[in-house]
Amino acid sequence: MSSRVMIHLLQNNKTMTTRILTRQIQTTTTKRPPSSSYQQQNRHFSNFSFIDESSTKKQKTASNKTALILGSSGILGKTIVQHLSHDLQMTIIGADVIDPVKKKDIDALDAFIPLQHTSNATELTKSLSLGMRNINDGKEKVVMVDAIICASGGWEGDPTSSYLPGRLLEEDGITPEMAAEEWGKVLDKMLQMNLHPVLAAGNVASTHMANQGLFVAFGATAALMPTPGMAAYGAAKAATHQYIQTLGAMTGLGIGHNKIRKDAKKFRRGKPYLDDMTAVAILPTMLDTPTNRKFATRKDDFNAWTKPIDIAEEIGKWVVEPYLRPSSGSLIKVYPPRFQPGDDDSDGEWSKSTFGQVR
Repeated sequence: MSSRVMIHLLQNNKTMTTRILTRQIQTTTTKRPPSSSYQQQNRHFSNFSFIDESSTKKQKTASNKTALILGSSGILGKTIVQHLSHDLQMTIIGADVIDPVKKKDIDALDAFIPLQHTSNATELTKSLSLGMRNINDGKEKVVMVDAIICASGGWEGDPTSSYLPGRLLEEDGITPEMAAEEWGKVLDKMLQMNLHPVLAAGNVASTHMANQGLFVAFGATAALMPTPGMAAYGAAKAATHQYIQTLGAMTGLGIGHNKIRKDAKKFRRGKPYLDDMTAVAILPTMLDTPTNRKFATRKDDFNAWTKPIDIAEEIGKWVVEPYLRPSSGSLIKVYPPRFQPGDDDSDGEWSKSTFGQVR
């Protein structure tokens, strides 16, 4: 018998208490086998992971490695959790504002840290740090992670009041103060969903990242350019890009001109985790998720959208084979699948998404 621990952080006003729930589960001496429900027999998506039959090829396992995944209850996060846990047999620590509910989601996690939905950057950073410390309770050594993956995120367009002329706002009964409040709420939401988890995870890396660590955050291809109508979202994602480039430059594997590398070497003193850590931002264009499909038009072809499993498998390769990782500080664009015509005897097929460095 062995135990998996679920950490619950409950914050009431200014006091913080911790409740630990321990669930006994039956285990054997063998590693966890791939879940049959995780595999698909057709090209349609499953109820959460959007996995197709071409994605079930065997990969090297990483049973001695541990990953912390923020946003582990979202579609992308669940897919990454399932792939790293079942296919690569890694130990997984999840963290999200939504607790896992389904048995297969809970079984894929070895520990879970609930986060407050309305946390600001300070509260989120403290909660995540405390959650990791509580996982260490009763252990002689600090639990170290080989990968930190920030799969948290979300989208919301700017409020209409942020770009309408004052005359039209007055006609609709919207005062400047009301418009300012509406804009502020969207800005706070985009920063909380897209940027704050990345910064909080960066703090955890300073105390829990193992040698040859991998730090992955999600940016956006759209944020490489101006984003009219979604300035708050674009600003949060662009800030994520900048943070990853800066974090990457501080590592021993970072690239850049001599002055940056010289300054980074001074910063790394006393921080050995930075010597061989790789920090990368993945920039999708359109992920094939239930939420995104709700906003699809009749012209959209879902075959041309990136499947979350493609991203999960790419991250898995970086975990297992460090030499396959991009340069630290890279922004990696995800290129959508492309249709490959067949010969006279076949109808052709859609390729998997591909990845390429843009910065």
